[in-house]
Amino acid sequence: RVREAVVSTQSTGKRKALAQAAEEEVGHYVKLLEDAELSQKEVFLIVVQRFIMILTDHIVRSEQESRYTQTLWFRCTRDRLRQTLVKHRREVKRYMVTLQTLLFTPEVEPKILECFTQFKGYIA
Repeated sequence: RVREAVVSTQSTGKRKALAQAAEEEVGHYVKLLEDAELSQKEVFLIVVQRFIMILTDHIVRSEQESRYTQTLWFRCTRDRLRQTLVKHRREVKRYMVTLQTLLFTPEVEPKILECFTQFKGYIA
């Protein structure tokens, strides 16, 4: 009986050590996942910001040169932004507040802001 108690105690100690190691490993992977999600958010925000900057630049230059702003290039690029929002709608939903606060502000050209407004109606 004493031998069984010693073996049982050793088994319990090994189980606790294994459980602790497993918890540490899970914690490590949770941290990796959180870091990856943060990186994904940053990249997504950068991509959307670049769309806005490029489209805004086109509008400003066209207006300065008294040219038509709604060119085929502009419409295709704006539609690509719209397509990107729809294609990645799960991510966009998670970042909606950040997108509205940082990127799609009232100062953005209405022709560009329209994409985000339509997208919000689409997911509602």
